[in-house]
Amino acid sequence: MKTILLALGMILVGFQGQIVAQTSAANPPAAPKVEQEKSDLPASELVAQGKALYRTARFKLAMAKFEAALKQEPDNDEALGLAAETAFRLDSQAVARDYFLKRAGLSGQKDSVKAYSYHRAAMTCWREAHDLVAKYIEIKNGKVTNNLPESTQQDVADIISNGIEYATRALSLRSNFADAYNIRNLLHAEAALAATDETMAKSSWQKSLDDLRMAQTMAKPAYPDKDMADFNFPTVRISEFAPTKEEQERHTDEMLKLIEGGKPVRRVQAIFPALRPGKPVEPGSAAGRDNATPGKVKVEVLISTEGKVVFSHIIDGRSDLNSAAILAARAWKFEPALLDGQPVQVSGVISFDVKPAKPATPATPAKKP
Repeated sequence: MKTILLALGMILVGFQGQIVAQTSAANPPAAPKVEQEKSDLPASELVAQGKALYRTARFKLAMAKFEAALKQEPDNDEALGLAAETAFRLDSQAVARDYFLKRAGLSGQKDSVKAYSYHRAAMTCWREAHDLVAKYIEIKNGKVTNNLPESTQQDVADIISNGIEYATRALSLRSNFADAYNIRNLLHAEAALAATDETMAKSSWQKSLDDLRMAQTMAKPAYPDKDMADFNFPTVRISEFAPTKEEQERHTDEMLKLIEGGKPVRRVQAIFPALRPGKPVEPGSAAGRDNATPGKVKVEVLISTEGKVVFSHIIDGRSDLNSAAILAARAWKFEPALLDGQPVQVSGVISFDVKPAKPATPATPAKKP
């Protein structure tokens, strides 16, 4: 029966870690704001209603149904799996992780379901760690620079450590689990980027590479005709893509040195909205400050084995500029990447500079009669 439930969960979600290309805020909420479902319906009917809502991408409503079912039956295996996947889609990683771990810990749970649940819990850790690390990593004069605040370093280290532990548990239950090897590879890569010590960074890069190569030996072939992200397919994590061809030549990223290809062949600059020419602004107003404030918008991208951007996600930046940054990032093209002669995906960040707009003419106060 649990095998059937596992299959239903996988079919409903439509992927084991596959994520349809999407955009989201850089700092997701700790938990989805879902209204409590009040219903006298049995748990089985609530789950059925939740699945129907999920299929139409009404994730918050679906979540309310699954949680209502779990209120009645806290150990409902199917409801736990579906609630976990829905929370993941809502970008509420801590909530998703709790449900995945609870599902793995159910009495009598099958090893195959445990392995899958631990692997997905590891992925939630990677999503959290990646967003934090990517926000503070940048290229300066061709060198990767870590600006992670001291107050955040321990949090990142703990998230990565927990994720590696969950992936390792999954592999202890299923030794040929390519997906778990790849997620552990990505977690080690985040550890390398976040490391403050060069020796620790090199050690983490080597562990990342070892797991990536293990994933390559077990992974199923990629499907180049599908524009869908699959973070379970062997993926190389690099720090950031150089904004120009000249800077690319000086790029010192450790993993980029090991792969063939993976470099941008078409770069597109973001066209950020600005005040209409000649439109007066009040000195010190919010509009005036925003137009005069330089900065960056950082977009995470996943590059398919065909060199296409199949996933884009805002890491950092002003919300009013996100759409323009996403549009530009999606238009970039890359050389297909190979590691040891085999196709790999590439995960990295594109940064777009926000340059101050030319100051508009200040509004002239009307003369008093």
